[in-house]
Amino acid sequence: MLEAEAAIVHTVEPPSNRKLAVRWLEHNCHYQYMDELLQYVRFGLMDVDTLHTVALSHPLVQASETATALVNEALAYHQSIYAQPVWQTRRTKPRFQSDTLYIIGGKKREICKVKELRYFNPVDQENVHIAGIANWSELAPMPMGRSHHCVAVMGDFLFVAGGEAEHSTGRTCAVRTACRYDPRTNSWAEIAPMKNCREHFVLGAVDEYLYAVGGRNELRQVLPTVERYCPKKNKWTFVQSFDRSLSCHAGYVVDGLLWISV
Repeated sequence: MLEAEAAIVHTVEPPSNRKLAVRWLEHNCHYQYMDELLQYVRFGLMDVDTLHTVALSHPLVQASETATALVNEALAYHQSIYAQPVWQTRRTKPRFQSDTLYIIGGKKREICKVKELRYFNPVDQENVHIAGIANWSELAPMPMGRSHHCVAVMGDFLFVAGGEAEHSTGRTCAVRTACRYDPRTNSWAEIAPMKNCREHFVLGAVDEYLYAVGGRNELRQVLPTVERYCPKKNKWTFVQSFDRSLSCHAGYVVDGLLWISV
C-alpha cells in the first residue's frame, strides 16, 4: 500500500530548435521582421551555454537591441534560480501544456519512506477509459524519501516541504527540509529549509509566497506557528501564528486566500 501526496502541475513538451527563427530571417533576408519575430522565441527555455554560443555570438542578435534585451532577460532568469517561479513569462513556458497529476513520496509496507515521483497525464492516455487501467510513469525521484509531507504548486513548479524522514540512526521524525521540482527538465533543486520541523501540516501558495501552517515538530509537539517562504530571497520567515495549535488539519487556497480547517 502506498500513501503519498498529490498535486496537479502543467507539464510541457521539450522546446523546439530556436535556430529555425534565425534561419528563417536569413532566408530571403527577412530582417525587417526580426524584432517582431524574436518576441516569440522562448529564450528563457534555452540553457545558458546555448544563450552564449548561439544567441550572443550571432551577428543578427548582436545587432538588435530587442534581441539583446531578450537574451539578457533570459540570462537573469537562469541566474536567479530560486526566483524562477515568480518570474514566469510566456518566454519561459513552452507552447504546449497540459494538466498532469503527480504523486510524490509517501510510504510502502516494504519500504518505510519513498522518494518516488510518478505522474499521470490524461492527454497521453487515449485508451485508458477503454482499458480501465491508468498508466503512471516514473520521473526523477526526490532527493530524500519522506512521508506526511506537503506539496504546493507555484509558477508551474512543484514544491515539497517537511514530513517525516529516516535519519542515519534509524529514527524517524519530522524534518525542515524542502525541495522544488521543475517539470521542464525533470530535475529537483533543494531550497532553504523551514524554520520549524513539520509533519501533518498545511502548505499553500498565495500570491508570490508559500505558507506553512501548524503541524507537529520533531518532538511530536503540535505547533501554532506559521511561516512564509519567499522564492526571490530563498528564505522562510515567521509570520503571525495561528490562534491555536493544530495538526492533521486540511487547507486549500481559494480566491487568493488560504483556508484552514480546525
